[in-house]
Amino acid sequence: MKTYLIFFSFIVIQLNAQVDTTAFYKYTPSSVLKEGIYITFEDFVQQNPLTYEQVIVSNQTEDKSSLFTQKNISYIDKYGITKNIDTKNIWGYVLNNGLYVFYNKEFFRVSFIGTISHFIATQVVKNYVSPMDPYNYYYYPYSNQTYETTNLVQNVIDFKSGRIYPFTPESVLSLISNDPALFNEYNALNKRKKKEMMFYYIRKYDENHPLYLHK
Repeated sequence: MKTYLIFFSFIVIQLNAQVDTTAFYKYTPSSVLKEGIYITFEDFVQQNPLTYEQVIVSNQTEDKSSLFTQKNISYIDKYGITKNIDTKNIWGYVLNNGLYVFYNKEFFRVSFIGTISHFIATQVVKNYVSPMDPYNYYYYPYSNQTYETTNLVQNVIDFKSGRIYPFTPESVLSLISNDPALFNEYNALNKRKKKEMMFYYIRKYDENHPLYLHK
């Protein structure tokens, strides 16, 4: 019975490891991504973009990145029908072989692409201040004041689902949990080491679980 279970487990592992190389290719830093607009995450995995030639440009600028500062984009679909899409509903785009994803009202370049990808974004934070009368601690003569600061934030993308997570040890642990050896090794580290080694373990995970995209 034990022999049967071991053999069955081996078969499952082998099947999960097999990738149809005739339809998909393993992404590497030297890979060339298809240029265009990816309306959904699935479009990117399938490498099925809306091409820039399909986009209706209202001005003659050659700066394609300016398209994504507009509220919406008009394009002609494969049936010749004109359509519009809100820019905020676009998952991402590829330009000059760089991948940009929509996050927090803007597009940001993905600096490291893999099964777990990494990017840096900006985030506006509202801060509240209650001006207090120094002569009367129980009386506030003025209303609360607010000011905004812009902070840099790091995020990771799980390319198994397309979801975005904060770049934290907790996220890393969750995302590598299907690799027991790597998970246990990382989980055994102390709190400080976990924080220091986040990117290292993401790279190790991506080496063990390469990203495959449609040809």
